[in-house]
Amino acid sequence: MSGRLRPSESRQDRDGSGQLSPSETPHPSKNESQGESRHAWLGRLRPTQLFVSLWRQRPSQTLGPFYGGRNRLIAVVFFGVFAVLAGRAVTIHILSPSADILETLGRRQYQTRIDLSPYRGNIYDRRGEPLAISIRRPSFYVNPRIFDPSPQQTRQLAQILEISPAHVRKVAKRTNYFAWLARKVELTQAQKVTALNIDGLFEITEPARFYPNGTDLVPLIGSVGIDNRGLQGVELAYDGMLKGEVLSTFRNRDARGQSIYRDSLLALPEKTGKNIVLTLDSAIQNTAQRALMKGIEKAKARGGFAIVSDPHTGRILAIANANTAPSEINRNRALTDIFEPGSVVKPLVIGRAVELGLTRMDEVHDTFNGTYHEDKWQIRDTHGAPSMSTEEILIESSNIGTYRIAKRMGPERLAQTLGEFGFGSRDNQIGFPGQTFGRVSPWQKWRPVRFANVAFGQGFYASGLEMVQAFGAIANGGNLMKPFFIDHIESPEGGMIESHASEIVRRVFSPTTASSLRHVLRKVVDEGTGSKAALTSWSSAGKTGTSEKVDPQTRKYSDHLRIASFIGFAPSVDPHLVIYVVVDEPFLKPYTGGTWAAPIFQEIAEETLRYLNVAPDKFPAKDALAKGTTDHLQKSESRGNQAL
Repeated sequence: MSGRLRPSESRQDRDGSGQLSPSETPHPSKNESQGESRHAWLGRLRPTQLFVSLWRQRPSQTLGPFYGGRNRLIAVVFFGVFAVLAGRAVTIHILSPSADILETLGRRQYQTRIDLSPYRGNIYDRRGEPLAISIRRPSFYVNPRIFDPSPQQTRQLAQILEISPAHVRKVAKRTNYFAWLARKVELTQAQKVTALNIDGLFEITEPARFYPNGTDLVPLIGSVGIDNRGLQGVELAYDGMLKGEVLSTFRNRDARGQSIYRDSLLALPEKTGKNIVLTLDSAIQNTAQRALMKGIEKAKARGGFAIVSDPHTGRILAIANANTAPSEINRNRALTDIFEPGSVVKPLVIGRAVELGLTRMDEVHDTFNGTYHEDKWQIRDTHGAPSMSTEEILIESSNIGTYRIAKRMGPERLAQTLGEFGFGSRDNQIGFPGQTFGRVSPWQKWRPVRFANVAFGQGFYASGLEMVQAFGAIANGGNLMKPFFIDHIESPEGGMIESHASEIVRRVFSPTTASSLRHVLRKVVDEGTGSKAALTSWSSAGKTGTSEKVDPQTRKYSDHLRIASFIGFAPSVDPHLVIYVVVDEPFLKPYTGGTWAAPIFQEIAEETLRYLNVAPDKFPAKDALAKGTTDHLQKSESRGNQAL
């Protein structure tokens, strides 16, 4: 029969592979009509026979090589599509993940997923006052498929949200179902935008960062970006602990893309970030910031900083920064700047010499009337004298006397001394992003003039934290404390996760040497260059510093660029505070630390000791007390007469 195997043919009559041999390929019967086409004949074959027939037949036995290749191609395409459909059917009906996939595909058609910024943990000062907290702010997103504001609405949106009209038009031209228009706007702005009632524009509430102290603490606390990720300061250093879990919320929409729920969604995260408690005190911080800003403005300086520390524990109580250049408004000078410290280093050098037995406080040294020559260079003193005792060298800040004492130590021991006080080391690492450390070149490379400069604070670099750390050792009796400003980290529920304790790095002075230095540094305030750092009710001690800066144009020490500084502690007998004040490039003369930095120290120390309720150790003289009492009585009598 046409198109079928004859009964006498067995499966073994095929070729060895079980397929029909080319000679046995079925052909149409001679009894069939000659008008019957070959394609009709092929259509009566079973699919398997059709594929074998088309694949095995030779071009010479068919309608030519062109038609034979086309038939093979049709067969391959047919069976390929069939295999794909069969595989897809198995995937949909049998394999288990297909249900989730189909559900996801269906959900995309009527749901929009919005990933909201996580709620960050709060940052507090040591008394629990908030320094950085998370609040809710309204944000606006659009469905570009239906968001089509008129030109007037575009201008109104741009004006209210303080964005460009081009941005509004760009968002409207997108082809997806979701796009942010403006995030974390003010409540008044949100009310005005909602009143426009524009189709396709929706409001949602998400977390935002708020700093109760304004921008004063930005150099230290830092800031976050639009997605609540830390960008600088503490926010960046502890971003992993502060950030919470990302919240994903879903909003349903109808077939036209309209939101089914038009009210604002409250972005309540499942878990907020951890809270960080700093060692800073907001009251002391505000005092330091206010006094520093006033002093910088008075000196018409480029900027400056002030650090307040507890010498017995190493806790940082305040870090104030002042920058006059707009481009440096967030610059943290206290932790990221290094500079040549100047004469504030002299107590450390002389104290080490006393500790090593190389000099005594009452030993007298030749100071050559303020001008000392060695080789082809010379050293000068502002307050020259033929001779000075070691104590007087500190009080009058003699460069000549300090150098002559340092010569007894030699370059190697002087370099070791600076290293033991933490200059150029990582002893004061506190984990702040961008924190810098001092640099001291190898003593083997020091020429005599470099050795002399290093002895009185020039020729090497120090950071503000290194200076506070070193002077804290004088104040507390000789222990170099490791500074820190993170008190502890707690969970959102208030449980303690991590706590920082005081740590002694090493002993650098004996209690006797430290006591003698405190005694001399008090005289610096009472009798010497630091008189403007004197307090009314408490004794104070410290050292002035005026260091030269290198002119970036000439690469030489400038004639007018200076760093004026004062570092000290109060009270002088049992110090509660170490305060370091630096004024960068005062414009008004004289450029000295005693003129510009000491008064800032005085204001910070006076108010902070009063705030901490530290008992006064300094009382006015009897005559002054009697005069003050008389003046008070006269004023009271005058007010009484006016009342009558």
